[in-house]
Amino acid sequence: MINARAIVGLAATLFLVAACADPPPPSGTLPPNPQRPDAAPVTLIDTMPTGHRCIVTGGKAPPLTVTTPRLVPLHQYGDAPVIDCFGDGFLRQRKAILANKSTRLAEQMIVPGAIDPAFAPYPKRERSSGKGDFPAWVRIRLQRSGFDSIAERDRYYAAEAQWIDTAWSTIEDRLKLECRSRQTQAQGLILLDALCKDAFHALADRQAADRTTVEVNRRQSTIR
Repeated sequence: MINARAIVGLAATLFLVAACADPPPPSGTLPPNPQRPDAAPVTLIDTMPTGHRCIVTGGKAPPLTVTTPRLVPLHQYGDAPVIDCFGDGFLRQRKAILANKSTRLAEQMIVPGAIDPAFAPYPKRERSSGKGDFPAWVRIRLQRSGFDSIAERDRYYAAEAQWIDTAWSTIEDRLKLECRSRQTQAQGLILLDALCKDAFHALADRQAADRTTVEVNRRQSTIR
């Protein structure tokens, strides 16, 4: 005769087999996981070189002083938070980061200050976009203010000017790729849409302005 302990064990085994045989619930029947508060989008704020101080201001939030690098939820500082970075031996640098309101790079390019080599490419804007319309990182390039000789200063700022040209060329390549897909043809001519023409003009103006800033900083720097 089967004792009581064996009967209980057999019943438990049959229950587990039956449970495993049940099909999984159909997709979509379970509610989504709640979003964690710390899952809100953040931007990496950094300086080149790293390890310097920045103040983030904007919106109704109190100013935030950080030492780079630091992750910051820029959406808490309005649609145009300002990052002001500084350090001993470097010239102060200040930039506003605009929330992305466009699906096209060309549209962003004609908005003053929206595109900058210091900003990562903006995430693709979706119809439901909200707090995530800021770049993944912002790296503020701090330029030196003091040198041991004129030759050292001129070499340094020549390299800075070259960096700016290379950075803007990278952005220009992205713009060309976008605008190439919107070219039209008429009477054998390949035509660029008006927005792209304005965007290329704006890019050239920004690059020239950055080169001018480099020259101004070169002249403001001191020889020890």
